Amino acid sequence: MSGRLLVLLTAIAFPVFGVVAQEASTYRAPRTEYGVPDLQGYWEKRFATPVERPVALGNRRAYTEAEAAEFEREQTERRATRESPVAADRGPPPAGGSIEFRTDTNFLPGLPVSVARINGEPRTSLIIEPENGRFPLRPESEELGSRYGAIMNNNFDGPETRPPGERCLHLGPPLPTMTNSDGTHIQIVQTEDYVVILSEEAIQLRIVRLNKEHPDFPIRKWMGDSIGRWEGETLVIHTNSFRLEHSFSQIATSEVFEVTERITAMSENELLYSYTIVDPVTYTAPIVAELPLRRMAPGQLLYESACHEGNRAVQDILAGARRQELDALIR
Repeated sequence: MSGRLLVLLTAIAFPVFGVVAQEASTYRAPRTEYGVPDLQGYWEKRFATPVERPVALGNRRAYTEAEAAEFEREQTERRATRESPVAADRGPPPAGGSIEFRTDTNFLPGLPVSVARINGEPRTSLIIEPENGRFPLRPESEELGSRYGAIMNNNFDGPETRPPGERCLHLGPPLPTMTNSDGTHIQIVQTEDYVVILSEEAIQLRIVRLNKEHPDFPIRKWMGDSIGRWEGETLVIHTNSFRLEHSFSQIATSEVFEVTERITAMSENELLYSYTIVDPVTYTAPIVAELPLRRMAPGQLLYESACHEGNRAVQDILAGARRQELDALIR
């Protein structure tokens, strides 16, 4: 189980989480000593809006205000249930069932309940293209993903066959900033030649080379190879050469998966972060998503987030598999 030391978040300081519409066209960020927009600081993603839109909402990109209030009420109830104590006399789950990682969720109090707002819109999903707000997976990609997942979940031959998150190599989506379930808190640091993005979750560090090209013979990396450039007020980052193990993650990928990110300051305390996925092997169309980032309250910092699965849980998992194999031989 992961041990996480997370920053306590002050909901009172930032009651509404989202990008303010009227500032979008007028705000000009302060400049660094190198003359480019200064995006540095500590930022957070604090909302419950999912990456994919619920099917029942169809092509509706935004909630009404009444629907947004109801969404947040339901999320608040779910959070209270999740954080409630587990009954000591509870029975086993039904056949085929599972028990939630209550130890993890109990160490994550105050999970966000707000709707993500972009330009004043209470969004129903982070994905805005395709119009239905969902990943346009090719049928063969869905089948491959299911088969790959089954192989990964049932292969206990050695640590190399276990999922990367279980081994503390990489958690969540290809880039921590792409969803609201990983890399909730980040720090951005800029120099003349680099932009560094540090995610608190699992201490995932990205180094973006500015005004450079991708290598002719790239080495595949967990978070790919990132190069960036400035387009006016916007930092544009292109990343490719991801490791193929990302096929088993929150966002499906293939060997040609690439992402273009755009980060723009909308006010002193708000960033608009968007990304475009292009992967014709996995998807039938490009995918565009938007999400808001808000500056963390003064005095809040990032802390070490320790992942213990790699040095304890994997050992226990493999030992359990060897025990089952021995029991089968004895029988």
